[in-house]
This record gives sequence, structure tokens and C-alpha cells, in this order.
Amino acid sequence: MGNIIARVYKHQIFFPMLLAIIACLVPLFVTAAHILSIFVLTFYVAIASMSWNILGGMTGQNSLGHASLMGVGAYVSAIIVTRTDISPWVSLPIAMVVVGLLAMVAFYPCFILRGPYFTLVTIAIGEVLRNFFINWEFAGRANGILLPFGADSFVDFRFLSRVPYYYAGLILMLAVYFFIRKMDNSKLGFALKTIRENEDVAASIGINPTKYKVIAVGISASVAAIAGFFYVQFFRYIDPDIMLPIFSVEFVLPAVIGGSAFVGGPVLGALILIPLSEFLRAQFGAALPGVNLLIYSAILIMIIRFQPVGILGWWHNHKRRAVEKGEGVTHE
Repeated sequence: MGNIIARVYKHQIFFPMLLAIIACLVPLFVTAAHILSIFVLTFYVAIASMSWNILGGMTGQNSLGHASLMGVGAYVSAIIVTRTDISPWVSLPIAMVVVGLLAMVAFYPCFILRGPYFTLVTIAIGEVLRNFFINWEFAGRANGILLPFGADSFVDFRFLSRVPYYYAGLILMLAVYFFIRKMDNSKLGFALKTIRENEDVAASIGINPTKYKVIAVGISASVAAIAGFFYVQFFRYIDPDIMLPIFSVEFVLPAVIGGSAFVGGPVLGALILIPLSEFLRAQFGAALPGVNLLIYSAILIMIIRFQPVGILGWWHNHKRRAVEKGEGVTHE
């Protein structure tokens, strides 16, 4: 059985590296600004979805408040940029620390809840944070914050072309992916996945569920802050509406479609869903308003209905069965 598992997973590094190399070459052949913008948006959603997957897919704590955590990260970065002369790049680690600590404090008393009750509390936390920024004059209230425009500057993370944002988003996405991949194969990853499968069993073998959940939400929120930092630097604007629960759902769907049990699931889901959504919007949005959302929803329902383990779950199950058949393995 060990040989079977080794054969099934032997290409885990090869394919991500191959896709990364291909992605690096895309701007050499694709020059249309709107196409590159779709790629940039895909990288952003992939980062945000991976942040959710740390808490939802890996730990089993389904949150619908990650849009608010992403929004707080964006606000921290925007406030630093507009109120000081500090480079946006310096604001990134500050935003990660602030959002990570905020999430650990806010979520800590909520981990006594399980299932839908925990999910409802995350929505409430998100709404509290959104209303805080709506009423915070220092952050522009409901008007939000507009970042300054100007000449291209790497130090100020400001460009007229989409290409620098493309590579910045790609690098951030790959960095997050390989970090989570390393965490998934560590002792921490084992503890989180044990909690996901059975919290009581995890406690019985010496794993403190509350401790590891707090660690998971801190890391998850810090990654969400990376998505927020990238979002506000690309769009040059942030307002409280980006923290609505509907945007949290947009972070969940790529992980579910791609396979929330796998580190690469959110990335694969984002690579499929974001271009698909933009294509449907362009083709049907003007002629038949709303039909693009109807088609998009129908596709999602079919995938979730017939492949609840996601695309990567289906693929790994298919490969395992093929290997077992080739090895002559039978199950009684």
C-alpha cells in the first residue's frame, strides 16, 4: 500500500512547478489589459481562498467572515500608505500581524461552538468589523480610502501596466501555496486535519483543539491580509462593502470546487471559476442581465452535486483506483 500511495502522489511537486513556469510566460504572449486583469483577479481570489481553506478545509471550521479579515488587511495597508510615507511593502507584514492578532482575539471565545453555530458567529464578527469601518471617520467612513495615483514606482507598488501586478500576484500566490503546502505536511498540519476529522479523538490523543484552532485562525487571517494588501494596491481603493458576507462566499467556492481537502484545491478552483465568471459576464451580462449568474450557479450546483470532494478529490480517487487495479489490489 505504501508503494501505491507513493505512485499516486509522486507528481505533487512536478505539476505545480510546471504550471508556475507556464504562468511566468503568459505575459510574453498575452498583452490585452483586460485578460491580464482577469489573471490578476484570479491570483487575488486564489490567495483569499487558500486563506479560508486553512481554517475551513484543513481544520474543518467553516467561516463566512473572511471577507472582513481581508478587508481589515486592505484598510491597514491603505491607512499606512495614505497617512505616512512608508512603502506599501512595509505595510504588508504590519497588516498580517494586525489582522492575525485581531482574528485570534475575536475568534477565541467562538471555538466552543461547532458546525453552523460557528459559521453564524463568523458572519456576525464580519458584520461588526464592517460597521466599525463604516462609522470610523479616520478610515473615511462609508466613502472608504482612495490610494494616490502617480508614475510607476516599485517602491510605492504603483504601475500603469497590468504586467507588474500580474507577476506580483503570481509570486504572492505561489509563496502562499508553498507555505501552506509545507504546513500541511508538518506536525501542525497533522493536528489540524485530525481536529477536522474528529475533534474528540484529537483531544483524546493529546491535541488541544482550542489551541490549534486559534493558531489556524491566526495564520488564516494573516494570509487573508496578504489578499487584502494586494487587492487595495491593485484597485487603489477600498470601502466597507468589500467586507460583505457575499464576498466571503466567493472565497469559499474555489476551495470547494477545486477540493478543500487539498492544498492546491483553492488555486485550481480559482483558475476555473474566475475566468468562467468573467466570460459569462462578457457574453451574457449585457444582453440578458442576470443570465450569466444563472448559468454560473447551475454549473456550480452540478459540480458540487456530482463531485462533492472537488475536482482534485475526484482526480486522486481516480488515480488511486487505477493504481490499485494495476497492482491487483482488492478490498473486501
